[in-house]
Amino acid sequence: MKMKNGSLYYNEATNRVERVVGKLNGKRVFTVSHDYSEFGPAQRKDLRLASGEEVGSYLEESESLKNNSRELQVNLA
Repeated sequence: MKMKNGSLYYNEATNRVERVVGKLNGKRVFTVSHDYSEFGPAQRKDLRLASGEEVGSYLEESESLKNNSRELQVNLA
């Protein structure tokens, strides 16, 4: 399966949606979670293209994290 950088895939090993950001070799790619908080290699065999529902959930969580980050910055200022 050809993987496209920037696309969202569901990682069966970690049970979450991750963004592919680069190729490491023929068997592994580099993935990141929200806000690049967790990143590292993932085996291609553990990844499948994320479903529409999974992508929607990922985007909602991303928006929530952004809003919480903004609130924290305002409180710290």
